[in-house]
Amino acid sequence: MSLTQEQIEKLSKNLSKIRIDNEKLGQDINWILRYIDLLNEVDTTWVKPTTTVVEVENNLREDIEIREITPKELLACSGQKVIANQIAISNIMK
Repeated sequence: MSLTQEQIEKLSKNLSKIRIDNEKLGQDINWILRYIDLLNEVDTTWVKPTTTVVEVENNLREDIEIREITPKELLACSGQKVIANQIAISNIMK
Protein backbone atom coordinates (compact mmCIF):
# COMPACT_ATOMS: atom_id res chain seq x y z
CA MET A 1 0.00 0.00 0.00
CA SER A 2 1.35 3.44 -0.87
CA LEU A 3 0.09 6.92 -1.60
CA THR A 4 0.58 8.98 -4.71
CA GLN A 5 2.15 12.41 -4.54
CA GLU A 6 -1.28 13.90 -5.36
CA GLN A 7 -2.88 12.08 -2.40
CA ILE A 8 -0.09 13.25 -0.11
CA GLU A 9 -0.51 16.86 -1.20
CA LYS A 10 -4.26 16.63 -0.65
CA LEU A 11 -3.65 15.22 2.85
CA SER A 12 -1.15 17.92 3.72
CA LYS A 13 -3.51 20.69 2.56
CA ASN A 14 -6.51 19.28 4.39
CA LEU A 15 -4.81 18.33 7.64
CA SER A 16 -2.59 21.28 8.32
CA LYS A 17 -2.08 24.95 7.68
CA ILE A 18 1.61 24.49 8.43
CA ARG A 19 4.09 24.49 5.56
CA ILE A 20 5.69 21.10 5.34
CA ASP A 21 8.08 19.30 3.03
CA ASN A 22 5.67 17.22 0.92
CA GLU A 23 8.45 15.01 -0.44
CA LYS A 24 9.65 14.12 3.07
CA LEU A 25 6.06 13.67 4.22
CA GLY A 26 5.46 11.30 1.32
CA GLN A 27 8.52 9.25 2.17
CA ASP A 28 7.50 9.06 5.83
CA ILE A 29 3.90 8.08 5.09
CA ASN A 30 4.94 5.45 2.57
CA TRP A 31 7.47 4.02 5.06
CA ILE A 32 4.70 3.75 7.68
CA LEU A 33 2.33 2.11 5.18
CA ARG A 34 5.03 -0.42 4.15
CA TYR A 35 5.54 -1.24 7.82
CA ILE A 36 1.78 -1.77 8.26
CA ASP A 37 1.78 -4.05 5.20
CA LEU A 38 4.61 -6.03 6.81
CA LEU A 39 2.61 -6.34 10.04
CA ASN A 40 -0.43 -7.52 8.06
CA GLU A 41 1.64 -10.51 6.86
CA VAL A 42 2.00 -11.81 10.42
CA ASP A 43 -0.27 -14.77 11.22
CA THR A 44 -2.36 -13.75 14.23
CA THR A 45 -4.88 -16.58 14.03
CA TRP A 46 -4.39 -17.73 17.63
CA VAL A 47 -3.67 -14.34 19.16
CA LYS A 48 -6.42 -12.78 21.25
CA PRO A 49 -7.09 -9.09 20.52
CA THR A 50 -5.80 -6.76 23.20
CA THR A 51 -6.22 -3.12 24.07
CA THR A 52 -3.46 -3.09 26.65
CA VAL A 53 -0.60 -5.34 27.62
CA VAL A 54 -1.13 -4.70 31.32
CA GLU A 55 -4.18 -6.07 33.11
CA VAL A 56 -5.82 -3.07 34.73
CA GLU A 57 -8.90 -3.03 36.89
CA ASN A 58 -10.55 0.11 38.21
CA ASN A 59 -11.02 -0.09 41.93
CA LEU A 60 -13.83 2.35 42.46
CA ARG A 61 -15.18 3.29 45.83
CA GLU A 62 -18.78 4.02 46.56
CA ASP A 63 -19.60 7.70 46.86
CA ILE A 64 -20.92 8.42 50.31
CA GLU A 65 -22.54 11.73 51.19
CA ILE A 66 -21.28 12.65 54.62
CA ARG A 67 -23.42 15.74 55.08
CA GLU A 68 -25.12 18.36 53.02
CA ILE A 69 -22.92 21.34 52.24
CA THR A 70 -24.32 24.75 51.46
CA PRO A 71 -23.08 26.86 48.55
CA LYS A 72 -21.82 29.42 51.07
CA GLU A 73 -19.64 26.75 52.73
CA LEU A 74 -18.25 25.66 49.39
CA LEU A 75 -17.37 29.23 48.41
CA ALA A 76 -15.67 29.67 51.78
CA CYS A 77 -13.25 26.85 50.83
CA SER A 78 -11.78 28.98 48.05
CA GLY A 79 -8.77 31.11 48.73
CA GLN A 80 -9.99 33.50 46.02
CA LYS A 81 -12.15 36.55 46.52
CA VAL A 82 -15.91 35.86 46.35
CA ILE A 83 -18.17 38.42 44.65
CA ALA A 84 -21.94 37.94 44.25
CA ASN A 85 -21.70 34.27 45.26
CA GLN A 86 -19.07 33.59 42.58
CA ILE A 87 -15.34 33.04 42.83
CA ALA A 88 -13.56 36.04 41.33
CA ILE A 89 -10.48 35.37 39.26
CA SER A 90 -8.03 37.76 37.70
CA ASN A 91 -8.58 38.63 34.05
CA ILE A 92 -6.88 35.95 31.98
CA MET A 93 -7.88 37.44 28.63
CA LYS A 94 -5.55 40.36 27.98
